[in-house]
Amino acid sequence: MNAVPICKENREAQPEDIVPAFLLFKKAGGSAPDTLKGYRKTLNLFFSRYPDGLDKPRERTLEFLGQYENAYTYNQGHAYLKVFWDWTLSEGYFRGGVHPLHGLKKRKTQGRIVQLEEKDVAALLRQPDQKTYCGLRDYALLLLSLDCGIRPGEALHLVPADIHLEKEELSVRAEIAKTRTPRVLPLSGPTLEVIQRILKVRPWDWRESPIFCTETGEPWNVTSWSRRVKAYGKKCGLDITAYALRHTAALLMLRHGMDAFSLQRIMGHSTMDMTRHYINLTSEDTRKAHNQAGVVLALVQEEEPQSKPKKKRLRGIAL
Repeated sequence: MNAVPICKENREAQPEDIVPAFLLFKKAGGSAPDTLKGYRKTLNLFFSRYPDGLDKPRERTLEFLGQYENAYTYNQGHAYLKVFWDWTLSEGYFRGGVHPLHGLKKRKTQGRIVQLEEKDVAALLRQPDQKTYCGLRDYALLLLSLDCGIRPGEALHLVPADIHLEKEELSVRAEIAKTRTPRVLPLSGPTLEVIQRILKVRPWDWRESPIFCTETGEPWNVTSWSRRVKAYGKKCGLDITAYALRHTAALLMLRHGMDAFSLQRIMGHSTMDMTRHYINLTSEDTRKAHNQAGVVLALVQEEEPQSKPKKKRLRGIAL
C-alpha cells in the first residue's frame, strides 16, 4: 500500500513545491553545498523520470533504484531518497501506507578501499612537475592527502587561515567538514614546507582564494582534481582516484603504529564502523606476515625428534 497524498492549502503537493522546501530545510540544518547538490541532482532526476512520484512514491522509488546495477551509485540514490522521504513523512505531506524504502537496504560493496604499496606512493609523488604552479599545487595536495587523510572536498575548501604553521596543524572548519564536525589535523614538516611554497608563489589578490585553486585563482572541484590524480596514476601504472589517497593514508598510518581511536579522530569518522574496515585490512596484513614468517612452524620442525626405528620382530614377538 502506498503512502497517501494529502492536501495542503486545498491542493495536492507538487514536486516543484516540496523539493525546494526540502532543500531549504537541509540548508538551514547546515548541509554542505556538495550534499545539497547531491540531493538536488537526485531529486530532479527522480521527478523528471517519474512526474507522478508523489502519487506513487513506493512504486516509483523501487523502479528508480532498480535501474542501478552499480552498488555505489545505488547506495547514493538510496541515501538521498531516504532522507527526502523521511522528511516528507515528518512534514505531513503523506499519511499512512508503507515508507517508500521500507525493507529496501543498501547494497554491500566490496573492495572499495584502495591499497597502495609505499613504492607506488613514492612513484605517484614523482609525477607532478613542481616547476609549474599546477604541478606544485598538485604535489602539495597529494602530500597533504597522504599525510592526514583529509577528504578531497575538505582539502579543496581550505584557505590560508586554516593552516597553523607554528602548531604544525590545520583546521577543518565545521562548514567544510563532511560530518559538519570541526577537527584539527597534524601535519608533517615536508607537507608544511610545500604548502608554504604554494602560498609564497600566489599573487596578492589570491589572498581570499582557497589554497588549492585553479591557475586563475578560482575554486577547484573534486571531479577535476580526481581526473588529475587518475592521470598521474596512469603514468606510473596505477588505477586510482583522489579518494584513494585517503584510503592509502589510513592504511599507512595504521601500519606505522597509529592506534584506532587516533585514526578515527583524524579521519573524521563519526563512528568506529568505517575505521574498523581499515583495521580489518591491516589485521589481514598481520596474518599474512605471520604466516610467511612461520616462526613456530620452523621451531617445531627443528625440535621434532627423529622418528624412532622400527622394532624388530622375532616369531611375531616385538623385541
